[in-house]
Amino acid sequence: MKPLRNLMLGATLLVCMASAGCGPQGGSSGPAGFSTEQLPVERFDLYPAGSLPPYPWLPVGKFSDLVHMGLRAEGESRFIANAVTGKGLVMEDSDPAAGAGCGVAYAFAPPPPGPLYLGFDFRNTAGSTLDWECRLDDSAGKGLRLHIAPGGELQAGEIGGALTRVAAIKADTWYHVAVRISGAGEATVALTESTKPEGAAGSATIALSAKALAFTRLSFLNIGSQEQTGGWALDNVLMAGRVDAPRDALFPFKQAPLSELRASPRKVYAYYYEIYPSGYSDRDPGLAPYTKKLFNPSLTPADRVKAGTELLYRPLPRPPMEPGLSADEVLIRAMEEEVRLGIQMGLDGFLLDFFALPESYPDVQNIREYNRRSFALMDAAARVDPGFRIIPAIYAGPKPPPGLSPDQDVEVAWTAAYADSPIVRKILAHPQVLRAEDGRVYLSKWGTEMYPAAWWQRVVDRLAAGGIPVAFLGQFNGLPTARLQTYSGLCYAMADWGPRTPKDYRWVEKARPLTTKVVSPVAFQDVRTRERVYWEAWGSEAFRNMWQSAIRDGADWVFITTWSDYSEQAQAPSTAIGFALYDLNAYYIQWFKLGAPPVIDRDVLYYFHRIQHTDTASLRGEPWKLIPEGNMIARNDIELLAFLKEPGELRIQAGGEIRTEMAGAGITSLKAPIPPGLAFTPVFSLLRNGHTVLQGRSRYAILDRLEYPNLLYHAGVLTNEDRP
Repeated sequence: MKPLRNLMLGATLLVCMASAGCGPQGGSSGPAGFSTEQLPVERFDLYPAGSLPPYPWLPVGKFSDLVHMGLRAEGESRFIANAVTGKGLVMEDSDPAAGAGCGVAYAFAPPPPGPLYLGFDFRNTAGSTLDWECRLDDSAGKGLRLHIAPGGELQAGEIGGALTRVAAIKADTWYHVAVRISGAGEATVALTESTKPEGAAGSATIALSAKALAFTRLSFLNIGSQEQTGGWALDNVLMAGRVDAPRDALFPFKQAPLSELRASPRKVYAYYYEIYPSGYSDRDPGLAPYTKKLFNPSLTPADRVKAGTELLYRPLPRPPMEPGLSADEVLIRAMEEEVRLGIQMGLDGFLLDFFALPESYPDVQNIREYNRRSFALMDAAARVDPGFRIIPAIYAGPKPPPGLSPDQDVEVAWTAAYADSPIVRKILAHPQVLRAEDGRVYLSKWGTEMYPAAWWQRVVDRLAAGGIPVAFLGQFNGLPTARLQTYSGLCYAMADWGPRTPKDYRWVEKARPLTTKVVSPVAFQDVRTRERVYWEAWGSEAFRNMWQSAIRDGADWVFITTWSDYSEQAQAPSTAIGFALYDLNAYYIQWFKLGAPPVIDRDVLYYFHRIQHTDTASLRGEPWKLIPEGNMIARNDIELLAFLKEPGELRIQAGGEIRTEMAGAGITSLKAPIPPGLAFTPVFSLLRNGHTVLQGRSRYAILDRLEYPNLLYHAGVLTNEDRP
């Protein structure tokens, strides 16, 4: 068997968990292909109380009736304070002759070289005499340890080395630990007390002797003698690494040079939703809004209470920036990272929202903040790569702006206010705004049909009269042909937001007679907590169908819808989907732009599945509604999407069932049903001549019980380390 790259850890890790670990050689920085997608982002609140969390968490040591560990409500961190489904891992050891070495561990692919963050919350039980540690180590057992001494002290040091005092700790008090590890191997440990969240309770800096460790395992273990008894609780475990590290070494194909991709007349843009940015900042990611608020049913907005959460997934967390930067610099650096990610995937730019008339909205301050983010993204593109362009999609507001005189024609005055808005003028004058071949600046807006064509034409005419010629790009939502025709004279380009199921889709054929450029959509799925509705994407089928439609029918451009709208669906590197959609988009972008499918020169397996059967009853909330688009029914399948350089046998193990298929070189989709009423973790394999070439578990257990429904398709990647 070839050495696993560990981009989804296989069954071999079950053995490694109890020893030094698996993965690349300890002490090395690892190749550029190392990834952050497997790092833990865990609050434990999804799972029912009473048991250990599922894989990739694994128990370590020998448990008994007197030495046990499980998810319990009293283990909920005070920093998160989820009063509805909150829970954490609680260790209880009342056996004076056992318990040493017991705990939990979590293995992952090593993150790329560069800064790394580790955060977690803990509480020591009153009267506990347990010695326990958090260990972050590589495959050779080298790394960092955080020691919680029974006398009430947090200490830090290298594994096997001396310890340095960080701060005193009190029993029955929640603490948050934040560790920043620099690329040079310097670890800064800061402790925050829940009763004094305004400042650190203590800190210390540790110099690791190995400057660039390839960490592969995180564990929380009792380390003292068997005689020690007591307990502790753990919650809010989060790690973060460099998300924008190059990934081309992990693609199943050789990526063409950027200059060659850019030279193609076919362009690909992704819709960037500024309401949900990456979260990259100078703040502690373990205490940031994505961690504390957006998945907390105690803080969920009223329209999502029955879903139990605002979001089902989020951007992969980032290590904090260095302190001392201005707020504007923090924002623009975060946006620079988004631009780099887009460029490395093959994008030509972003489609980006703005708001022309903030005063037309009830939440004016939020709207102004969204504009601030969007302008920062344009400025970031100018810093990183002036060739990375922005298509502005500028909202006009839900109603006419205030202050219009009674004798004015409301519609005429509204369009004039929009066209004359200083915000619109500033946007269209920005050097990063995309221009058509004839020099006109592009202007767009989602839901163009919300206003009649004549409304938009007045805007275009007024801008042109003011010296700003515009190429209007309409974005529509399934309009019938007759209504779409009314926008034909207005639109230089037309885009449709498309289906969310793998239905037959003929947008290019429909729009080609009506406009100069036709833009096809590419979506992955659509799952909305605010209405508790979902469309059946059937794994990767809807996504691949939309790419194939754009390629087959000769679309001029593609819009990836979306990069970051986590309230519906996003394809940026994220929890729950990792880099699977990112990598697949890179493949199809190259195919679309260069006119031929890239040669697959490396075996890579992608997988897709939900974490529940649609018939699984949740403990809370209400059932979700399937939107019946394209006659699709709810599907309960596990999909293995294989990119093979040569023929091989594919396998999916789903509980006790195994589904196999002999696959040729190229792309093959194999599906296996999710058995109802069963909790398990799927296993995926590629074999040749009876030998395992590639094997790994899904990072997402399929559950037979969960707190609230979760109909999101999860996704992951399996690949070998070597490239031929």
